[in-house]
Amino acid sequence: MQIPSTIEYIVENGDSRIIVFKIKQDVEKLIEFRKISFEIVWWNYSGWKISNKAIKEENDLSYVYRNKAGYTEKVLVKVLRQNDTYSIVTNYKKEELQELGFTNKEIEDMPEIKIYDEILISK
Repeated sequence: MQIPSTIEYIVENGDSRIIVFKIKQDVEKLIEFRKISFEIVWWNYSGWKISNKAIKEENDLSYVYRNKAGYTEKVLVKVLRQNDTYSIVTNYKKEELQELGFTNKEIEDMPEIKIYDEILISK
């Protein structure tokens, strides 16, 4: 079961922290149990997890290089979320590419990243 919540406040005490979460829905399901264990998901995005070393910047756009049947090509990706070691990326939608100034012909010819693509770390 996944229950959305927000952080109400954080109290720091030396090396430890107390984090108080505010839950607005499904509270009655939680109080039925005497003991609950849970995982905290800090951010939730759907996409591909790629090493930051594989992402290249060019003209304020992010690209990765993929190897497909021995042929290397540059693929435009949209970075949804990033931390120190990896990023969650996805493909741009056609409307987003048009807003970025790409023509319909360029969009049609543009490769997209897919689930089993081999992404190169350095190019």
